[in-house]
Amino acid sequence: MNYYVHNLSPMALEWGWLILPWYWLAYIAGFFIVYFGMMGFVKSKLIKLSANEVHNYLSFGFLALLLGGRVGYILIYNLSYYVRNPMKVFAIWEGGMSFHGAIIAIAVYTYLCAKKSNRSMFEYADSICLWGPLGLFLGRMANFVNGELAGRVSDVPWAVIFPKFYDHSPRHPSQIYEAVSEGLILFVIMQVLGKKKIDQRGFCSGLFLSVYGVSRFIVEFFRNPDPQIGLYLNYFTLGQFLCLLMVILGIFLMKKSERSPSL
Repeated sequence: MNYYVHNLSPMALEWGWLILPWYWLAYIAGFFIVYFGMMGFVKSKLIKLSANEVHNYLSFGFLALLLGGRVGYILIYNLSYYVRNPMKVFAIWEGGMSFHGAIIAIAVYTYLCAKKSNRSMFEYADSICLWGPLGLFLGRMANFVNGELAGRVSDVPWAVIFPKFYDHSPRHPSQIYEAVSEGLILFVIMQVLGKKKIDQRGFCSGLFLSVYGVSRFIVEFFRNPDPQIGLYLNYFTLGQFLCLLMVILGIFLMKKSERSPSL
């Protein structure tokens, strides 16, 4: 069978010294999607935050996301490599971001931001969860363009060969699986179910964590395990255990929001 051989350039723009990786373009586009989405909520009075509060929160929140994603990846997935190659810590354009690390960083930042403004952290978190999935979609598509985080060897008709980072065996395009499940499908669920209960503080955040956790847990069975970590119990990845924690926390937040709407 003739499989598609991945040969896409990781650069969206190359003009002399000016380069723009698709990876960075995805982050920038994701930021503006969330920014204008939350500003739309402010304008329609769907949330009680002011435009200035949203602007300040997202401006520094974007930095927290980048820092948390990078530090999380280094500490959780590949510490030994970066100890040997310390300058690679700053090579974010090469990939190497942890969603779980980013979530922890955003949660801490949101808590501190809410405390400073005397608001509930879920006034911020719930609204960002309604738009965040589109950013995740773009990020996973950028992973596919980069040819990184590919899936396990497979003979399905839509399998892809990723010669840059892997051997010439056809593999599941798990980046696209994640883009659809953790991005587009999660976005629809958040807009249909979450938006109706945005006044029920904590519900949207819990729904986001639960659906993302389940989606990622399933897709991990198709994604190639991190070689430096491998599988636990010869079956599960580290990411799946982290996703189980997300699902548990998400269910707790949704139940809590039903009993305490002003969480």
